[in-house]
Amino acid sequence: MAAADIAVRASYGVGQNLLSADEVHRLEPRLPSFEGGGLFFPNAIGLSDPGAVMHLLFGAVRRMGVEFVRASAQEIVRQPKGVRIIAAPYEISARKAVIAAGARSRKLAAQIGDRIRLDTERGYHVEFDMAELPIERPIRPTARGFYLCPMNGRLRVAGLVEFGGLAAPATPSLVHNMVAYTRQILPNLGEPSRSWLGFRPSMPDSVPVIRPSQGARDVILAFGHGHIGLTLAPRTAQLVSALLTI
Repeated sequence: MAAADIAVRASYGVGQNLLSADEVHRLEPRLPSFEGGGLFFPNAIGLSDPGAVMHLLFGAVRRMGVEFVRASAQEIVRQPKGVRIIAAPYEISARKAVIAAGARSRKLAAQIGDRIRLDTERGYHVEFDMAELPIERPIRPTARGFYLCPMNGRLRVAGLVEFGGLAAPATPSLVHNMVAYTRQILPNLGEPSRSWLGFRPSMPDSVPVIRPSQGARDVILAFGHGHIGLTLAPRTAQLVSALLTI
């Protein structure tokens, strides 16, 4: 049986095809030669411009009549009826609130009595601007632990992480290693156009926190999705919506 004919289906319903090295090269001819094979997800969905998607979502929600306040929530306090959120220069009172502040959720949850072992997994990103992309789909070299992702007008390299909280300075060596490893795979790349790190909210067991606060149902917790926040966002929104109506 050829490798291309071997297909496995994980319990969560994502199809996977085992490919030989030649079959991988037929899909991505600009990759260097390698021994072994590849694992192909034929029905996977990705975003070539996450920022544009967020802009569309923002516009759609505003058209539904939702009002936005752009401020940093510093404190959440329970009141006899509902909660008060302090986000200078605003103070907002509400019957119910949702803490969905990503890696910054731990402090807010603690203010209402929920002690949660949330940590910050800092993910590093490097982008190379280019008119013609060298690959057509995300690629992950298994020996390196990061992804090469084709985007609109750029190649994004992401995946190296460290546990470092919210305030520690960046680790330049991680960015340097990502660039060096990427050039081993795609040696004709120019200089990086930009780099940054993001804060992934990660739980010790990798299970996100989606539930009412332990103190009362006036606060809903929704965070801790680690590396798959975008994937789980729609389902999380459904669960949070249901919890708010109880």
